[in-house]
Amino acid sequence: MMKYVLILSAIVFLGEASFAGNCQEKQGALDFGSGTTKAFAALVDVCKKQIIEVIYEERLPIALNEALEKSPNNEIPVPVISEALPRYQGLVKKMKELEVGKIYAVATSVFRVATNGKDIAQKISTELKIPVNIISQEREAELGFWSALAQKKVSTNDSIVVWDIGGGSMQMYSREHGKVHIYQGNLASVTFKNKILEVLQFKNPKEVSSPNPIGRQREAALQLAKNHAYLNVPTFFKEKAPHARWIGVGGVLSMSVQKQTKKNSSEFAIEELDEALKQRVFLQDSQIESDYRVSDISNLALVLGYMQALKIPKVETAQASLGQGLIYSALHAK
Repeated sequence: MMKYVLILSAIVFLGEASFAGNCQEKQGALDFGSGTTKAFAALVDVCKKQIIEVIYEERLPIALNEALEKSPNNEIPVPVISEALPRYQGLVKKMKELEVGKIYAVATSVFRVATNGKDIAQKISTELKIPVNIISQEREAELGFWSALAQKKVSTNDSIVVWDIGGGSMQMYSREHGKVHIYQGNLASVTFKNKILEVLQFKNPKEVSSPNPIGRQREAALQLAKNHAYLNVPTFFKEKAPHARWIGVGGVLSMSVQKQTKKNSSEFAIEELDEALKQRVFLQDSQIESDYRVSDISNLALVLGYMQALKIPKVETAQASLGQGLIYSALHAK
């Protein structure tokens, strides 16, 4: 009798192992952003629709939006892409070494607005032998939402706004009573930094990259951000803001602002952000340890201005990428 029990147990175990093997696979994604290119790869369970384990993450500071802003003809300079291609290829090579099968790739704001954006995306696609899709800002907002869901425990009863700020665009995304609400903005890390240069410092962003030190122009910079929020953010988000659970994704919120405001944490309050800006507003570029030093301080002013205008008390952050959202949303689409 014991012999039959052992045989039956072995058959069940092998069946379960085989089923798990059929369900699990390695997937990857590349997010060609305006200021950062992000790679993400994970072991996923397509049956349970879960990301089981992150096996690779990498962020490359490649300032495409900055290069676009300095371009005389609103193009992404080809030499900038040629210089970046070996680094892009390194990301794909690493995924292949990890035996990642399916690799998604999306391109965002800078590719949408550049006159040669489609050609550059095609060039990258050809070189990497991976389809690169330029996504709409609406789709970018949706993927930001999915990336937050992949990392945060969220109840269906939670009142959530996912806030995503990149180099060239800002998105807010919320679902309420089966309806989707999206804010699609054009004030972001590079565009706000350049607005400070133009409006407050009377400098040409095509010639000057950094507004630092912002110094005594702190209040004026905050007012620029607040005015933009007052004029452009839809009423839905204004009314929801003080009571919602805000989850910040994207490099500006989850990396730049989080690290400067409350390092080694995954949230920051409006009072902490205000204090961080006061302490750092007189720093020069040489005193800022960051690959994004030209926009780090102005990022603080941008986010604080928006939080003050909308009365957002606190922001949780998730170091998530659109690539993670892409994989997670694809799992739930099956």
